Amino acid sequence: MGAMNLRVFIALGSNVEDREAQLRSGITELGALGRVHRVSSFYDTEPVGLESKNWFLNAVVELDTRLPPRALLQGLQAIEKRSGRDHSLPEGPRTLDLDLLLYENEVIATEELIVPHPGLSRRFVLEPLAEIAPLARHPLLWRTARELLAASRDRHQVRKLP
Repeated sequence: MGAMNLRVFIALGSNVEDREAQLRSGITELGALGRVHRVSSFYDTEPVGLESKNWFLNAVVELDTRLPPRALLQGLQAIEKRSGRDHSLPEGPRTLDLDLLLYENEVIATEELIVPHPGLSRRFVLEPLAEIAPLARHPLLWRTARELLAASRDRHQVRKLP
């Protein structure tokens, strides 16, 4: 009997070059790590806590995977690297940023990986997550994406693209 599929959610973001092409390429490459089940709309979002003033294009993908968390993280980092992402500038511009938001209902806290992702409370993550999985639960707060979005005090601008 093979490993069962696990449901994970991955945030994508880009704020340089052709942002939409970067996200679409990232979504395609995620297919090598599992089956892309759902993709949110794209959202134009104000940069938060970065030196770059370029707005981001953000989305969230639901992925069915058989990869354990560490292998999935390594796969996400490889996709970022192929996109030209420069990790030496942690607060700098991003060709493609991939963040593991939720891994089933697991809580993971290692030096290299924290799940649920610490940025999960930000509107630029909650808007697309609530769009495709409004009932996905935060495993520590035990609140749904929809509930977290409704309670969010994040006032950064997030605009859903048509």
